[in-house]
Formats: sequence, C-alpha cells, structure tokens
Amino acid sequence: MTTVGIIFGGANSEHDVSCNSARSVAEHLDRERFDLVLLGIDRDGGWHRLASVDELAAAGAGAQFPELAGVDVAFPVLHGRFGEDGTVQGLLELTGLPYVGCGVLASALAMDKAIAQRLLTADGIPTIPTFAATASTIAEATAAAEGFGYPVFVKPNRAGSSVGVSRVDSAADLGAALELALSHDRIALLQQAVSGDEVDLGVLQLPSGELVVGAPLRILPKTSDFFDYAAKYTAGATELEVPAKIADDVAERLVDYAKAAFSSLDCEGLARVDFFVTATGEIMLNEVNTLPGLTAFSQYPRMWQAKGISYTELLSLLIERATIARPARA
Repeated sequence: MTTVGIIFGGANSEHDVSCNSARSVAEHLDRERFDLVLLGIDRDGGWHRLASVDELAAAGAGAQFPELAGVDVAFPVLHGRFGEDGTVQGLLELTGLPYVGCGVLASALAMDKAIAQRLLTADGIPTIPTFAATASTIAEATAAAEGFGYPVFVKPNRAGSSVGVSRVDSAADLGAALELALSHDRIALLQQAVSGDEVDLGVLQLPSGELVVGAPLRILPKTSDFFDYAAKYTAGATELEVPAKIADDVAERLVDYAKAAFSSLDCEGLARVDFFVTATGEIMLNEVNTLPGLTAFSQYPRMWQAKGISYTELLSLLIERATIARPARA
C-alpha cells in the first residue's frame, strides 16, 4: 500500500486555510489504497510528524527538516509563501521523493504574479492591465491609478486568499491600500478594475499526461464588492455557480486559455486558473493558483464533482500522476 505524506500548515498568512485543506484531504483519501502520514509545518517553519491536523496548533518547537521515513509520495497541501512558491517543492526534489503538483519553477512563477503575467502575455493570453509598485515608486503608482481610472484593486504580488487586497475607489484611499499590500510583499500590484464575472477553471493532468479541464465555476459574492478573504471563508458569503451559466463559445475560449496558461508556466498535476469575463465576452486572466484550496467545498474539487469525478477519485488521480511524473530516486 502506498503511504502518502500530507504536508500542511506553513509559516505564512494562509496557515489556517492550509490546515482546513489538510483535514479534508485526510478525510477523503481512499484508505483502501493509501496509508496516511501527517507532516505539519508550524507558524515558525518547524516540521512535525503528527497523528492529527489539530495537534499542530499545540506542538512545540519543530525540526528543521521533515521526517520522511516510510513516506512513498508527498502531497503538499500548502497555500502561499514557503509552501506554494517552490520552496517546499525544492526540498522534495532534493530528497528524490515523488510529490503531487507543480514543480519548483512553475510554483515560483505562478506565485510571482508580476512575472507570471509577463510570460502569459508574451504567449498571447490576455491579462488584466497592471502596474507593479514598490515603496520607491508610489508616485508612479498614483499616476497609473489615474490612468486606469477608479476603482482599482491593490494586492500583494506574492500572496493568496485575497490577503492584503483592497478595492480603492478614490485617490484618497490609494496610499493606505498600497501600504497594506506592501506590508505583505515588497511589490504591490495595482490593477484596473474589470466589470464582469469571475470565472475559474480547474486544470487536471491525468496519469497519462493528458490535460483536462473541469466545469467552469462562476463566483457570486453576496456580502462584499469582491471575492475577499471574508467572502472566501465565511459560510454563506458567496455563491459558487458550477457549472457556470456562460455562453458555449466563451466556455470554449476559457478552456483553451486555461490549458495554454498551464503549459506556459510549465505546471504539473493541477492548477486553478482564474479569469474575468465581461458582458461582451472579453476574457482576461487574473492569476494561476498551483495549489488551490482543497476542502470538499473548495472551488477546485467542486469543478470536478460537476464533471462526475468524486473528491476521493480526484485525490487518487493526483497521487497516481505524481508517482508517474516523478518516480522515486533509488
């Protein structure tokens, strides 16, 4: 029987989100096919081998490196920096252990939204007009916002779950939004607001290597102007329409762009590609998530449930792909 090591937690602002994903993955893993080991990373970056996800909160000082004895394949369930950005993937590469999901380069590229956008744009994939600001370019950011026209959105370059994201409706609020974003990363992205729907697609790489795309999912926030942290993680705050009610021709173009983005960033295994679609059918890619939320109610599993693939089957496919794409080094 294959032993799967679920890696979760992390020394970042998405620690709790990761723990929730890990609980769900552990609960839905096919235990007739896979044994389970839990590898938690505490908020200080220490590693712990645990009997349950909840033990991590009370764990003491952790080890500098994970205890991987007996683990056949790693399943990182990490979101954000020091987990989704290629760092843990690099560690796993050094160990020679097969692992689920994108490799070092794709993880790092997708996490750095500014660089990812350049590559995607160069490959002909439409993206949102964006200005990358630092602490020394606030004046240029102000001019860029005026050029885009308010409202604009400001977010950290390398963060997820909408942490540090602000909608800015006037120049008076821009400074505070940039300061918040720059408190999370040295680069803040200032983006033109897109009037349209957020439609997300999940890309899955089957064990054969074939890329398939799940049902499109449309996000309908109920209590916020945009899909912020509260809207994502507060029960009843958002409606997820899956399959999304969109025109067939738009859906076809979204599938093509999602696959193209996956290949452009050299992704592996899985990714969620987020788009905006305007009322006239114009499509703009927002970002690529290489380790999307993986609770049973998260977007990515629901996209596949709408295609007839259960959450348990989805996890099994991801693990199978990992062992084929990255055979263990002897």
